[in-house]
Amino acid sequence: MGAVGQYNFDRHTPDHVAPIVSYLASHLCHFTGRVFAIEGPDVAIFSPAAVAGEWKTETQRTLCELAQVLSNTRSQISSRGFFPGVPVDHNVPSERILNSLGEVGE
Repeated sequence: MGAVGQYNFDRHTPDHVAPIVSYLASHLCHFTGRVFAIEGPDVAIFSPAAVAGEWKTETQRTLCELAQVLSNTRSQISSRGFFPGVPVDHNVPSERILNSLGEVGE
C-alpha cells in the first residue's frame, strides 16, 4: 500500500483516477485538449501553453543569430504546480534542473 501520511487513505491509488477517466469518456464531459491532474480526491485543470515571446524576421536565422536573439530571455517561467491539497507557485524548470543542465554544458 502507498504512503497514507496524514490522510486516512492512499492518495496515489488508481481508484482516484478512475472517476476522471470515466468522466472524460462520458457524454457529460465538455472538455477537449485539456490536461488534468489528480492527487487523491483533489482535481486540477491546467491552462494551455501560451506564447511568452516572439521574434520575427524575414529570413532564416543562423544558429548564432538565434542564440543572440534568445540570449536575454529568461530560462524559467513562473507557474503554479498542483501538490497535495494546494496549488504551489514555483519556477519551471527548477533550479536543480537548470544546474544539472549547466553541468552537462561544462
